Amino acid sequence: MHITLDVLRRFTRLPDDAKATRVLLDEVGIEVKRVDHDAPGVPMTLELLANRGDHHAYNGLATEISGRTGHPVALPEVKPLTVGDSPRELVLDSDLCTVYTLTRLVKKADGQLPAASLDVLASAGLQSIGPVVDATNVAMLELGQPTHAFDAAKVSGAVVLRTARAGEKAWPLFEEGPREIPEGILVVADDEKILAIAGVIGCEESKTTEATVEVLLESAAFDPVSVRKAGRALNIQTDSKARFERGSDFSAPLVGAGRVAHLMEQAGWQVVGTTGQVGAFVDPERTIAFNPEAARTFLDITMDDTELAERLRRYGFKVHDGAGIWDVVVPPHRLWDVEFAADLYEELAKSIGYDNTPIGLPAVDMGAVPSAAERVRFQAEQVLLGHGLYEVITDGFYGRQMPANLGFEEGHPLHAHVETANALDRAYSLLKNNCLAQAVQGVADNLRMNVKQFRAYEFTRTFHPDANAANGLCRERKVLWAAVSGDAQDRTWAGGSRPADAIFLKGIVTELGVQLGLPFTFAPVGDEPGLADALHPGRRLAVELHGQRVGLLGEVHPQVVQAFRIKRARPCYLELDWEALMSPRTSIPYVEPSRLQDVHRSLAFTLPHGIEAGAVARVMTEQGPRWLKSVRMVDLFAHEEEGEPVRTVTYELTYTHDLGERSVDELNAASEALIEAVDQALGGRGVKLR
Repeated sequence: MHITLDVLRRFTRLPDDAKATRVLLDEVGIEVKRVDHDAPGVPMTLELLANRGDHHAYNGLATEISGRTGHPVALPEVKPLTVGDSPRELVLDSDLCTVYTLTRLVKKADGQLPAASLDVLASAGLQSIGPVVDATNVAMLELGQPTHAFDAAKVSGAVVLRTARAGEKAWPLFEEGPREIPEGILVVADDEKILAIAGVIGCEESKTTEATVEVLLESAAFDPVSVRKAGRALNIQTDSKARFERGSDFSAPLVGAGRVAHLMEQAGWQVVGTTGQVGAFVDPERTIAFNPEAARTFLDITMDDTELAERLRRYGFKVHDGAGIWDVVVPPHRLWDVEFAADLYEELAKSIGYDNTPIGLPAVDMGAVPSAAERVRFQAEQVLLGHGLYEVITDGFYGRQMPANLGFEEGHPLHAHVETANALDRAYSLLKNNCLAQAVQGVADNLRMNVKQFRAYEFTRTFHPDANAANGLCRERKVLWAAVSGDAQDRTWAGGSRPADAIFLKGIVTELGVQLGLPFTFAPVGDEPGLADALHPGRRLAVELHGQRVGLLGEVHPQVVQAFRIKRARPCYLELDWEALMSPRTSIPYVEPSRLQDVHRSLAFTLPHGIEAGAVARVMTEQGPRWLKSVRMVDLFAHEEEGEPVRTVTYELTYTHDLGERSVDELNAASEALIEAVDQALGGRGVKLR
């Protein structure tokens, strides 16, 4: 909003110094964005609060300043209007209008508004158009009550407040021609046409011109939500809309019309007859129980009851004080933002000044012992931070494009989402059922900023549709996810770094298991549809705990990477169930190492296409003797046999002597038994000893 200090001084007393006035405005919650000290009148640009429509006028600004300084507010002169017979029949056919008034004025002489009033227009950067339009603009800037004047000669029959009908057209001011108005929008109409979009803008077919000699002046209070929706639907933004959509002052229509009438009479116009009115505002006199002692405790002040009451009255509140609890009545223009006693505490804090309230530390009690969940999270974070990962916070929502980039089609378990009914932003229309999309988007966003090293983690939750859930809508799943791309560590002058790949994430999982006492193991993902479908089929692993799948890790699928428009990067992703991290710790007893060294043997098997190398390792691990310590893949050779692609994988078998000495014959027999077990389990599928 644009104002000048010279005009604001007409409404209340201000400091002589413009800088001191700027500080005063900032302290009462009206942010000053710019001051031109050298320009006439000292123009200021203000940033107003979104929920304070009363601030969009000099009167509202002066009231806010008066609440702090105690200086009175001087209101401009208003012509008293008498409600009686209407100059035109009025019909109120919608509950979206609370009060509507219509006043007739007739031109008696040619004239202009006084120079002081034109200064008000100039302070807002508005040009003088003519007495009628100037008067409505000045009154709105002074008092915050929008009004609008119709050329009476262009109004046919009754003035009706109703909602627009399907297919109906109107011709808003400043537009090239008529256009269709969305059905249900509140309009002001006569017997033939729409005169105005209520609260938003008038129409060309009823506007005043230099030839106008009789006007019908409307002043009303409209439902703020309907005005906001109408302006958004028509893509029209006006000063009137900016005020109405923040909440009408139901008691102001007659006052606003009276101010316009006074200004127009100074320019040669005259009010004829009485003012018509439909609808009636009945002040609900919202009363808040206010405890002055509680206010003093909250603000840590010693102010007496008399001063507390006087400060509230400065803002327009009616205070019925006495012993104990007071009744504080909210004025009509504050019904939209004052509802609780805490709101009154805020008014007092502004009146006193936040910088003038005492500063003190709150009472401190003994701290609580960290919970089990807090301890687990702390230990897990130490591992993640130690590997160079940073904690991030993502939204619980995303748009439809995010899961679409993962390639999950209808029927896939992760295609269904919990949807928001009236999302203000399409980017927040779905509750997320996975974290992978946001993780990959994070990599993409950083790459666009030329940040190639990405290492992030988050403790969060996902939401999955489930009518049988306790809330009847969805079940929530708490997870820890991590995503990496680029290098495992920042590069230094000393040299490069290993890539942050799936093996890097596997190492993090292993270390988490050590720190948390959880024996995580790794297994092939399998064919069951799920989040793993968005990972590279040859570079992914399931994370298991006690034989149960509790997470997965792997490189993001190339098609997903392409969908997120990522080039020259191979992001990798890790996800673990929070419940798994909270599992009871498994203690690892100390076992005295054998005095004999382990024995290593190697077996090589040829695997046809479609057989995972891990399948052979699992058979030998499960069928081997207790003293088979480990089975590890150590070599891979890809070749062809009879024109078909095959792989030869070499497995290193480690036998231990912890249960006693083993002879060569026993070791050979154990290896032969493993060969036989693999042949029985997988020989039919083409696996054979090389």
